[in-house]
Amino acid sequence: MKILIGFILALFVMAAAGVGIILSGAYNVAATAPHTRVGAWLLDTAKRRSIAVRGSSVQTPQQLTEEQALRGFKEFNEMCVTCHGAPGKKPSEAGKGLLPQPPDLAQAIQSWDRPHLFWIVKNGIKMTGMPAFGPTHEDSEIWDIVAFIERLPTMTAEQYSGMAGTPKKPHTHTH
Repeated sequence: MKILIGFILALFVMAAAGVGIILSGAYNVAATAPHTRVGAWLLDTAKRRSIAVRGSSVQTPQQLTEEQALRGFKEFNEMCVTCHGAPGKKPSEAGKGLLPQPPDLAQAIQSWDRPHLFWIVKNGIKMTGMPAFGPTHEDSEIWDIVAFIERLPTMTAEQYSGMAGTPKKPHTHTH
């Protein structure tokens, strides 16, 4: 019984300390100040678990087509490349100023399966700068974006710029 009371008391003291830190303004919320290790772990764990639980109920199409990926490219190129970058394109100044930094999707998507990617794009992620596309896009349009994002890990800069209709400038030598 003493152990249980001690455990509950310790939890209460930790919660009170957390509230005290928040109310005092001691925790720096500036996007230029990195999270503490504990804060980063808490936020990342909450994000991953929330997406895993909610994304697991998404019904996925059997196959996503190349036509969907082409439509998804247009959406991605207009709305996502600013923060996430793309093959041969760095994120914009605004994207570089976000904390946490928006992930390089060609690498990050390997941690998520199709239903989770759909859920992320549709619902966004609080306090990351990732907006929810569900209020402004139909599910079919979100699947198009997912179809394109799934192709990012194998896409070259030349393929991306070719899809945009803006071939890379030829390299000029100066003598």
